[in-house]
Amino acid sequence: MKEIEEMSNDELVEEYRETVEFRAIESEHGQVTPHEIDYRKALEQEIVDRMR
Repeated sequence: MKEIEEMSNDELVEEYRETVEFRAIESEHGQVTPHEIDYRKALEQEIVDRMR
């Protein structure tokens, strides 16, 4: 996702923290949109790519 690729490292880390919270809510309530899930997966992939 272009939006994620353009984030600074600090922004990426902050979004990842939100992803952890998101997953907790997702597993607790089971109510998230497919777009939110795709966004969070793309965010995690960008983190992995940058770490390489």
